[in-house]
Amino acid sequence: MAKDVWDNILKHIQTISHPIFSTVNPPTTAEEINLLESTLNVQLPIHFRNYLSTWNGQQDHVPFIGYNSFLSIPAIIETWSMLNELFEDEEQVDWIEEDRINGISGQLFKYHPGMSYQEVIANSFEEFSHEILKRFQANQFSFTDGVISFEDHYFV
Repeated sequence: MAKDVWDNILKHIQTISHPIFSTVNPPTTAEEINLLESTLNVQLPIHFRNYLSTWNGQQDHVPFIGYNSFLSIPAIIETWSMLNELFEDEEQVDWIEEDRINGISGQLFKYHPGMSYQEVIANSFEEFSHEILKRFQANQFSFTDGVISFEDHYFV
């Protein structure tokens, strides 16, 4: 179950770095998850819902793993709204290739705006969660200058 996976990930984070762990928000409510789904007009994968029921992102923009922080539901909605406002009136540009990832629903990928670089990280949030936990359990990470990173550069 994803909730158990993220409970275990948080136990590892607490052991590795109290400053990072202290930025973790408490679990979200069902009402907040419903608000996120209705705002984005999507049904969230069950494993992402379970993750949010374990912890609701972070309070600060402190890196959680690599140089990435996890957004809370209000921050997800704020970012989604801002990007929609910024790009709602944009015209199609011929040289932009849409759907370059050509993924599946729920797929996680890394995208760098303004660059043609993208990378599939996991085919589902469940796979993503298990991969993170697997690296912590196998002690395949480093903690340097306040940053947790994985030896194989997964999710950098």
